[in-house]
Amino acid sequence: MKHDQPELIDALASEYVLGTLRGAARRRFERWLSAEWHIASRVRTWEGRLIPLALGLPPITPSQGVWERIEERIRTADIPPAATSRPRAARPALRALAAVLVLCAIFAGGYVAWRMTESLRLQTVATIKGAQGSVVWSIQLDAHRERLRAVALAGAAASPGHSFELWALPAGKGAPVSLGVLPARGQFERTLTVAQRAALASAAQVAVSLEPPGGSPTGAPTGPVLFVAPLKQA
Repeated sequence: MKHDQPELIDALASEYVLGTLRGAARRRFERWLSAEWHIASRVRTWEGRLIPLALGLPPITPSQGVWERIEERIRTADIPPAATSRPRAARPALRALAAVLVLCAIFAGGYVAWRMTESLRLQTVATIKGAQGSVVWSIQLDAHRERLRAVALAGAAASPGHSFELWALPAGKGAPVSLGVLPARGQFERTLTVAQRAALASAAQVAVSLEPPGGSPTGAPTGPVLFVAPLKQA
């Protein structure tokens, strides 16, 4: 798969979340997922679309025919062919066992969905305001501080030929650590590196500097620092 084909990436991400991407294709996609932040972003987008739909489905009581088929499968899977005939008195026990298995599957699925929903939820940790007090950007992190979303709220526009860059300001004399270029409009989401997560863990503030297009070429702020905002720690 070419990593610059958005439609193909989106299709594979949706199949991955649905569980229909299997075998070697799924393992290959998981390798790309762990290496490419934009692929991980598409997977999270599809999780955000599909998980609420699954959680919102009303419970359905299985029909009598479903119970009978479950009982039949249990008998044929666990009992030798010569002993498949069961007295009717054994049916309640089989039905109880089937009910327990179904409930376990439901609870396990619900717990996994809940955990995935929790990991998707983002919390605002910094609000960057302009001179007039208007909010320019909202900076959000997930519960594990592995995913960052920057949302441009006031249509911040850099000077022509420049970009805004976000920095974590570690406490003490630590050097600023880049968290990426900020959007001038809309929003942008990225998966943070280990170094970026460590810098955020020890930071009390974030800053925004004016940089060349695409960000600082040196790994440190090269232009004026335009905004500084407190960082809320978990």
